[in-house]
Amino acid sequence: MKIVTPGIVQRPAHEQDGRTDAELVHYLKNPPPVTHERNVWAFWDGGFDAMKPWTQRNVLGWIRRQGPSWDVRVLDMVTTESGSISPTHAHRFIDPTYLPDCFNAGTMAGPTKGQHASDMVRLPLLYLHGGVWLDVGAILFRSFDDMFWRQLEDPACPFEMAVTLLQMRKYAGQCLTGFVGARRGNPFVERWMRVWREMWKGRTHCAGLHEHPLVPPEGKAVRVLDMGGEPGALDAGVMTDYLALNMAYERVRLLVDPRDGGGGGWDGPTYYRERVHLLDGIDEMWKSHEMRRMDELFPLLSLPFRPETAETDPEQKSAADWVGYILANSSMAKFSQGYWQPGAPVPLAMLWGMLENEGADMKEGTWAAYLRWASLTCEQTRFQGRCLESLTLPAEQYEVIHKGLLEA
Repeated sequence: MKIVTPGIVQRPAHEQDGRTDAELVHYLKNPPPVTHERNVWAFWDGGFDAMKPWTQRNVLGWIRRQGPSWDVRVLDMVTTESGSISPTHAHRFIDPTYLPDCFNAGTMAGPTKGQHASDMVRLPLLYLHGGVWLDVGAILFRSFDDMFWRQLEDPACPFEMAVTLLQMRKYAGQCLTGFVGARRGNPFVERWMRVWREMWKGRTHCAGLHEHPLVPPEGKAVRVLDMGGEPGALDAGVMTDYLALNMAYERVRLLVDPRDGGGGGWDGPTYYRERVHLLDGIDEMWKSHEMRRMDELFPLLSLPFRPETAETDPEQKSAADWVGYILANSSMAKFSQGYWQPGAPVPLAMLWGMLENEGADMKEGTWAAYLRWASLTCEQTRFQGRCLESLTLPAEQYEVIHKGLLEA
C-alpha cells in the first residue's frame, strides 16, 4: 500500500520488525524475565489464545511499533490441566501479597470480573517493574518514546509518570486507566495500588464500590456519557462501580497528608501537576469516538479503499478524513469492549469481535486494512523524534482530602 494521507511518513525499513506473526506469538507465550523498565503490560484472564483475533493483532502491532528495546507481555490467570500456572500467569510477575484475596483465590464474580482482574494487576506491575500499561483494545500509532518515555528517563526532567486526561467529574483531573506509564517504584502508583487493594478487601464483586468510604466526596458517581441506550438504562452507580479504579486514583490525586512518606509527607495535587506527564485523553486516545458515532465506524472502515475518489464520493471522503486524522494526530485509537449501555449502538470493538466479522479489521482492499498497514509501517510527522507536550492543569478546584491514605 502507499500513504494517501498527510501527516505520516514511511518508517525506515531497518526499523520495521521482520518476524512473522507466529514468531511474535511464540515470544508472547514465552515471555522474557524482567530486566529493565521498558515493559509494555497487558492482561487477558483466559490468556492470549482466548483474546479476540483483532485484539491479538493489536498486541502484535505493539511489538512492531515499539521495537526491540521494549518487552511486551500479556498476562493471564490460566492454570494448566496439571495444575501448574501458565508461563504468562500474573503470579509469575506479581507477589500475591500485592493482590486482593479474591484474585489470588480465583473467587471473583460478576460479569466484569475479567476487567476488574485486569484493574488489579496493572498497578503492581507498574510499581514493581515499571513501564506502560495498555488495554488490548488499543491500536498504536506512535511509540512510547515519542509520547513521553524519554522524559521519564531523563534525570533533568521532573516527570515520573504519564496518563491521558479525561474529565469524568465536575472538574478536570481524572484519567483513562487503560493507559498509564510509570517508572518502577513510583510513589503515586504505590498509593493508588494500596487504596485499590483496600477497596476490594473482603469482596468478590464490584457491586457497591462507589459507596466505599475511601471514595472522595462528590465521587459517588462519575459523570458518564449517555451513548443513546434505552431510557433509564444508564445507572451511574453501576457505571462508577465499573470505573472504581478511577475513584481510587482520585483519592490519591486529592490527598494531602504531611504524616505520609517518612517525614516528607504526601501532597497529591502538587505531585500530579509537577511530576505527571499529562496527555489529552480525547486527542491522543479517544478522538475516534468524538469524530464519529460508534455505530458508524464499522461500515466506515469496511468501505472499499478508494482514496482517489474522495473528492467526489462523500463516503470515501468521510473515511479518508477520519482515518487520516487518527493516523496523523492521535497516539492510539482505543476501542472499548467492556461496559456497554443496554440499547446503545453496538460499538466497533463488539462488531469486530463477532465471529461473522472475523478479519474485518484487516480485510484486504478496505480502509480498515489501510489503517492497520499504516499503524505498522508509518510514523507521524508531528513532534517527530521527540516527546509530546504535557498539558497544564489549573489550580485544584476540588477540596483536598486531609486524611491518612486509608483513613475513611
